[in-house]
Amino acid sequence: MVSCADKWRWSINIIQNLRNLFIYVLLSIPFVTWPGSVLRFHLVEWLKVVMFFIFIVTLVRTTGQLKWIFGVFMGAQIVRILEPLYLHLTTGYWGSMAYSQVGGMLFGLDRLSGGPYDVVSPNQLAWLVVSMVPFFFYLLWQGGKIGKVLTLAAAPALIYCLLLTGSRSGLLCLIFVLLTMVFLSRRRLKNFLIASLIALPVAIYSFGNLGLEMQTRYLSIVENNVAGSDTREGRIDALFREVKAISNNPLFGNGLGTSAETNVNVLGGRAQPTHNLYLEALQEVGIIGLVLFLLFVIAIFKSLREAKRLLIEQGRDEKDWLYRMISAAQAWMIMDLFYSLSCFGLSSWEWYFFGGVASVCLALAREISVTEGVSQPSGALFAATLGAFVGQRGTP
Repeated sequence: MVSCADKWRWSINIIQNLRNLFIYVLLSIPFVTWPGSVLRFHLVEWLKVVMFFIFIVTLVRTTGQLKWIFGVFMGAQIVRILEPLYLHLTTGYWGSMAYSQVGGMLFGLDRLSGGPYDVVSPNQLAWLVVSMVPFFFYLLWQGGKIGKVLTLAAAPALIYCLLLTGSRSGLLCLIFVLLTMVFLSRRRLKNFLIASLIALPVAIYSFGNLGLEMQTRYLSIVENNVAGSDTREGRIDALFREVKAISNNPLFGNGLGTSAETNVNVLGGRAQPTHNLYLEALQEVGIIGLVLFLLFVIAIFKSLREAKRLLIEQGRDEKDWLYRMISAAQAWMIMDLFYSLSCFGLSSWEWYFFGGVASVCLALAREISVTEGVSQPSGALFAATLGAFVGQRGTP
């Protein structure tokens, strides 16, 4: 078990970039359009998701601890996926319905969403399924025989759950993450052919066993004049319309978490958040905030790349758990950037959770590269990280 030296954490750019975004969000409140909404509702919600980053960075200090916390994380997400699927199979539960209008006729389609006490929509449930794909492959499938058995056992349920959501963006993300995993591999052409030989028959069989209405839903990705095509066009038209809202306080934005408020008061539309992370960020935190957030995301990519390079220099490969964890996180990051074209996420937990995971991976890789271990009480490290986060460098 490798002890993650605390000193490696302070030179990780992810922490510094998130700190800069945090300071900007606080200092820009007087200059946004709706500071009262930020202070009363949205700032606290954003701070809650930022705490994912702080807890991961400060409390996860060894490879073994990272394994445990990610095992708990994956287990929790699998429960969130399997619960609505189980309810659907046993009680006919769906949880959501999509409406579409074709030729003056209104069509309704049942879609599987999260469980009755969960908060995820059908698209978000599909995202959860796709998010698990790289971790099942890298951490379980490449981890040994037991991992392969678990992956094969879970795959049918995950695919079925994804298809029942009727999420077109989820299906596109699944294709995208599979291509990403092929691109990140060493034998790209060979792995692409293998993935195609496996995925195509599975896709044909799965599509053929869907109901006609659900088949039409997925065909509406490319077909016009079918049920669902109007909602596809409506989503695209809404994005172009929401671009106009950027001109309202473009430098500082309208305020963190006020995307829905902006769409109502500036555009006269419905109180829905913008379904595009990049437009959402422009609306809420302005050009400055978007740049700072993207720098945070870029720092995550760079940290994962550096961590993998350091492990390769030490002779680590797919047999090493940390190496596989980094590969899975890279695939997830690329997938989520693609998914963010059709979903909001500035105040969602995932970026900050995986930002913390990337920070820990780099800290561990740096320590491995110098074969050095430093121990420090978790409480002291937590206080030190909080100090660095707000701009006062802690003393380990």
